[in-house]
Amino acid sequence: MAGSLQLILTQEITSSITSLDFDNVFSNTFDVYKITHSNLSTVGTANNSTGLRFLDSSGTVIDQAEYDYVHQVLRTNTSFGDVRATGQTSILDFFGATDQAPEAVGGVGYVYNPFDSSSYTFVTNQNAIAVATVYRGFKAIGVHKSTESCRGFRATFSQAVGSGTISVYGVK
Repeated sequence: MAGSLQLILTQEITSSITSLDFDNVFSNTFDVYKITHSNLSTVGTANNSTGLRFLDSSGTVIDQAEYDYVHQVLRTNTSFGDVRATGQTSILDFFGATDQAPEAVGGVGYVYNPFDSSSYTFVTNQNAIAVATVYRGFKAIGVHKSTESCRGFRATFSQAVGSGTISVYGVK
């Protein structure tokens, strides 16, 4: 059936972590993957930036300056803005941002052609976030500018995260 999803992996965060790997979730079975996240909440009160780094064909984290992205920040308390960056070591705020419980972040992203070694890997994502009781939306696009096969990804958190759920689906 066209447009259906196949769950590949769900991981629930139940203790304080600063990264979470999703290894061997990309394959030649799908060209497009959907990544959902919900109720990600920071341990403590510091602002938490998140990131996405791909895992290469051997499972090694790709942390070279090979990522570009742009976000549109949809603020509820002031004007909208853009965040643009090239030559970065991750796709910043793929999983949004938050600063303290009970504030949390949720969203959805898509990864395009990660297993194809002859193509760049592209992402799109959007998040609903709260930082210092201000609600925001993020809409973003990004690219991993290297033609290599990626078999998974690492979710990174600048501050420890103590709860939340991240799921990966293949899109048929």
